[in-house]
Amino acid sequence: MPDTGWALLGVLIFLGILGAAGAIFAWRMAVREPEREPRIEVLAGIGGGLITGIAVGVSALFLEQALGESQKYAAWRANVEIAASIPGFTPGDHDIAGINFSAKELHNADLRGADLRNAQLRDTDLTGADLTGAKLQGANLIGANFYEANLTGAHLDGAELQSANLTRAVIDAEGTTFHGATVDKRTCWPDGVMQEKVDSVIVRNEGRDTFRGGEKAPACSLWKEGDRTR
Repeated sequence: MPDTGWALLGVLIFLGILGAAGAIFAWRMAVREPEREPRIEVLAGIGGGLITGIAVGVSALFLEQALGESQKYAAWRANVEIAASIPGFTPGDHDIAGINFSAKELHNADLRGADLRNAQLRDTDLTGADLTGAKLQGANLIGANFYEANLTGAHLDGAELQSANLTRAVIDAEGTTFHGATVDKRTCWPDGVMQEKVDSVIVRNEGRDTFRGGEKAPACSLWKEGDRTR
């Protein structure tokens, strides 16, 4: 909230205290000195009017604040949606649900713990991104580039990983999960990936040189390090 907003809120609270004090004083006079009825009515009216005015003022102030924050978020979201390249992208406290990140360059993005379930990240370049603990269940990651990305503790269960590049991605033994993820023979796995990670996926093959779950992941032919070869 801007400084002017806090100052106005302080004034409203002060007036509210005065109004409450006036109303209490009028009530005490009504109990002790009922013969002073006109004065009591005036004090009660002033106190009640101040309290009502304060309530309206505070409501208006917070409504204005909420509208301002909403407009800022809308502008931030629009900029993210139209940008083709956002190096070092971090959502902070912003809600990223429903944003289409497909084909964007998000080098070194900070997406730790991000909720990207069912997100659209097709052909997204996430080179060097930190996706520690990210929720990527059911996400469209076809052709996504995770070269040297940190996927420690990330959940990619049910994600689409056909033609995705996981070369040199950091995958930890316990936390990173691929249960039911869809891959194909062009999915590039990091060297030394645990066999049980490969075994837990669903394989979609086209043409010859098929690859089945339970087999050693095939050598990468679609990607060379962090660049796509074709």
